[in-house]
Amino acid sequence: MNSHSKLKMEFLKSKEFNENKIIIRNYRPSDYQATLEILKQLHEIYDIGLKEKQWRISSGLRQFKPNLKRETLIAELKSTGEVVSMGTIEAFKNTLGQYIGYLNNWATKKEFIGKQIGKILADRALQILRSWGCESIRINLGYGVPEKLLKVFGRTGFKPIMIVLEKRIEM
Repeated sequence: MNSHSKLKMEFLKSKEFNENKIIIRNYRPSDYQATLEILKQLHEIYDIGLKEKQWRISSGLRQFKPNLKRETLIAELKSTGEVVSMGTIEAFKNTLGQYIGYLNNWATKKEFIGKQIGKILADRALQILRSWGCESIRINLGYGVPEKLLKVFGRTGFKPIMIVLEKRIEM
């Protein structure tokens, strides 16, 4: 077993999570393959509508347009540089003139779920969305999400406010 694998195994075995072991940063084009794999795992579970050809190397880069800001955040292990979690934050004015922030495509590699990495990433995302002036923040979840996850978000102040229906159009 190489040193990279040993460090990863040590991290996975640890019950106590030390947030000093994680770096939260912006997406880089070199993260493309790792983020694609994380999105594929999420898609297998919740059918998020992932089309691999549409998630391009530049898909996670920052975008700033009038009334829209978007940024993909990455959580990586400080010891190995491995990308283990990701999420996209967006903020835009809705039709009522409210500046709303969104957490989208939030996912953690299966073997790192339960290690508090998603929470650390989300805390950083909330700080950024507040700094952008968002009046409220919404999380888009896949239909059929486990009740446990809804309770986790509920404990942090999020509550269900709407149901969104989607019809996919064949092209």
